[in-house]
This record gives sequence, structure tokens and C-alpha cells, in this order.
Amino acid sequence: MAIEDLRKIITLEIPKDIVLFRYRNYFICSFLLYGMNFTDMAYLKVSNVINGRIKFRRKKTGKLFDIKITGQLSEILNIYLKGKSRDDFIFPVIKRADPALQEREISWERQRYNAGLKKIGELCGIEQKLTTYVSRHSFATQAMLNDVPLQAISAMLGHSKLNTTQIYLKMLPTNILDSYNEKLVSAI
Repeated sequence: MAIEDLRKIITLEIPKDIVLFRYRNYFICSFLLYGMNFTDMAYLKVSNVINGRIKFRRKKTGKLFDIKITGQLSEILNIYLKGKSRDDFIFPVIKRADPALQEREISWERQRYNAGLKKIGELCGIEQKLTTYVSRHSFATQAMLNDVPLQAISAMLGHSKLNTTQIYLKMLPTNILDSYNEKLVSAI
């Protein structure tokens, strides 16, 4: 996703009482949390917020993450942290104690979230189909375009192998490739 499209999502005016407000916040938080996947976001608890950082273990791999809470992230998190205790989930996805029901709640909310992202994309005039994974892939692409080393991107995404990260970055937008080509041609 182009940075301009990401900015459109961030600046989209959505009233707080509309569900799209929450879905936009999920998307931005995912991006700001190193492209965190939706399941890991759903399981985040208030207790994962420690000294201005989000500390958690990724469900899929068990890898420990320790991410600094930036100003933009703090603004969004504060909306969901108000009035909650340490054992509460940050985002309003999981409401039940039974693990099997929690997985179902995450699945249902992911479906609604993806449908909401489609509407957000339309409101922003974004042609690319938005899904929960677009924020993750966009994080990886933007990190690469901002000269973050591949090994750092891989660590930030929680990949154990560099080739997994390379798969994420393989599909660069043609306008980015065109711009690189123009730089090379103009250097001749």
C-alpha cells in the first residue's frame, strides 16, 4: 500500500460511535505495532502495556515482542484502555472466557473487520482491496522503502527466516519500481 493511501485511512473522519471507527483503529494499530496480525491484537490485555511499551508473545510462533508505544499509538490505545483492569482485553473482540468461543469471536470479528475495511477503502478512494493483512504487508513495504534493513524488518514481523520476509516484500508496487528505475537511468 502506498503511504498516501495509509495517510487517507489515518485522516479519514469517522464518528466514534460508528463501527468503522474501531476498524480503522485496528488497521492503524496493526501497522504501528510492526504489522501485528489481528489474532495477536485481539488477545492483547491491559497487562501487556508495561512502562510505555507493548510486551506480548505472538500466538503463532511464541516469539516475544517488545514494542515502544509511539504518540500515535498511545492516542488510539487510550480510547480502549479507559476504565479497564489489568486482566481485560484491550480491544473489544473477545468477551468470553472459553478458549474455543474466543477463537470463534476472533473469527467473526475478523470477517466484520474485513467487510469494514472494504467500506473504508471505498470512502478513501483506495483501489487496492483492504484486508487485515494489508496493514502487515504495508508495514513491511514501508519499512523497506525507508531503508530499514531486511534483517530488522524480519525481526519486527516475527519471521524466523529471511525468505519469509522476502515473500512479503516481493510484490513491490510498479510505481515504486518505476521510481527506482528513474533514479538509475538519471544517474547514467
